Amino acid sequence: MLRLVLALSCVVLALPIAAQESVPAPASSSTGTIATPARPIIGVLKFQDETGAMFMQGGAGRVMTTMLTNELSARPSFDVVERQKLRAVLEEQNLSASGRVSPETSIAIGKLTGAQYLITGTVTAFEEKIDTTVKRGFLGYGAHVESKSEGGYLAVDLRVIDTSTGEIRFARTVEGHTPPGETKQGAASPIGNGPDPRAVRAAVIEIVDYLECAMVRRDACLADFQAKDELRQEQTRKAMQIQH
Repeated sequence: MLRLVLALSCVVLALPIAAQESVPAPASSSTGTIATPARPIIGVLKFQDETGAMFMQGGAGRVMTTMLTNELSARPSFDVVERQKLRAVLEEQNLSASGRVSPETSIAIGKLTGAQYLITGTVTAFEEKIDTTVKRGFLGYGAHVESKSEGGYLAVDLRVIDTSTGEIRFARTVEGHTPPGETKQGAASPIGNGPDPRAVRAAVIEIVDYLECAMVRRDACLADFQAKDELRQEQTRKAMQIQH
């Protein structure tokens, strides 16, 4: 009887200990508060341009690099390495400033700047349909040009490089579309104003939304982007079909 009582007492005393081990304790910081996941630290490398568009602004690749850096910095989901710091490290170490970097170079950039990921890409298409009409005026006076945008389009092949391994972590083709714009008037000129930069801005917003979804949220938004990509691929296949 005494042995039975002692055995039951041991079981009762062991229950609180087992209960504590079965429930994981919440992660906490040194201050005792629950720790939140760290924001990804990213650096934006120069985007390559294969279109030759927006040459007056330094090319579509340069414009996209600047816009993307600003948009990412405005999002609370990311910590962005300053472009000046990134450029200084690249110049000091004689590393490539373009997006075409080797795995070894990307690892070196990550160690020197603290960036966990490098964002880069290539602008592969930049188009805008512009309807231009020359108004001759009356007796040679009042001549001007009316230009109306029928919509813009931009495509960029995006790459996200993991600086811990030098491997491409994410890769995606992102498109930017703009609706028809308003009519603009100006003096007759053979040069014109060039493509509408709204298409670049539209693609940049899409890139930032995708990066936030894939790198931070990782929720149902991934299915939405997957559906967009499948639709893009299907539309591309239809456009490439040869008409008999």
